[in-house]
Amino acid sequence: MKTNTITRREGLVGAGAATATVGIGTDADAATADAVTFDQTNIKWNTLEGIEHVWYHVLNVDPEAKVVDLLLKFSANQKIILHRHHADYSTFIIQGELRLYDERGELTEIRPTASFVEKSGGGAPHTEGGGDIDCIAWFSNRGTDGMIYEILGPNKETVATLGLQEFKALWEAQETPVQPYIPG
Repeated sequence: MKTNTITRREGLVGAGAATATVGIGTDADAATADAVTFDQTNIKWNTLEGIEHVWYHVLNVDPEAKVVDLLLKFSANQKIILHRHHADYSTFIIQGELRLYDERGELTEIRPTASFVEKSGGGAPHTEGGGDIDCIAWFSNRGTDGMIYEILGPNKETVATLGLQEFKALWEAQETPVQPYIPG
């Protein structure tokens, strides 16, 4: 009797597909929609005046390490204001997809859920926004105690800047986030 050998990956894929079939049942669309939403119950989202379609929650500011970590939530099917990144950064997409557009509004990149990207500061001006659902992304900006984001007007003129000190002030002013607790 001949036996087939499968790899660990093939076995996991098979087990995952079988589990998904049982869990999804006949209402696959509803189950898929539920699977892509992130529970935001304990996050207090903040806004910046004059900047639409994006909310922020500062997670940490470390002036010594020159790091600003924050969550950004981008409205579905909308674009935020034209801007430029001046600090090196990384992103991890928690929910939805992050869509990037060049300064003419042409779609240049789509970052799906669970994608991780590292970029150097100094890139071209661009806009960003959510896909078909709001996008939630973790951004880690690092390596500068100066400007992190440069907000641009319609003629690419600088209308505002956000740097480490501004994020520190926003962090200190926001509502204290939910903290872990130790049972008992």
